[in-house]
Amino acid sequence: MTKWRPNPRLIKRPAYLSIAEQIAGAIRDGLLVDGMRLPPQRQMAADLKISVQTISRAYEELSRRGLVAGEVGRGSYVKSASSGPERPYMTEGPPGLSTCRS
Repeated sequence: MTKWRPNPRLIKRPAYLSIAEQIAGAIRDGLLVDGMRLPPQRQMAADLKISVQTISRAYEELSRRGLVAGEVGRGSYVKSASSGPERPYMTEGPPGLSTCRS
């Protein structure tokens, strides 16, 4: 697990976005790398003296951006950068589905 923490003096309102931006910046700058485990939400909340809900929202925002992935019972981890955006559709149909023929 990483010892890196957001700087409490740089947290602005809304706090969850400020924290998410600090973490995103650390990932972009290489301070947090692929596979690195982020601190547990309760621990980070206690360290920063803010609510667990605020940290949960920050982690959710990072997950939405594709920067971290959470695993129930294991924690949250930095994800590797993808080569491009994920496609919102299937490139091929499911097995056994035939195409329309005229």
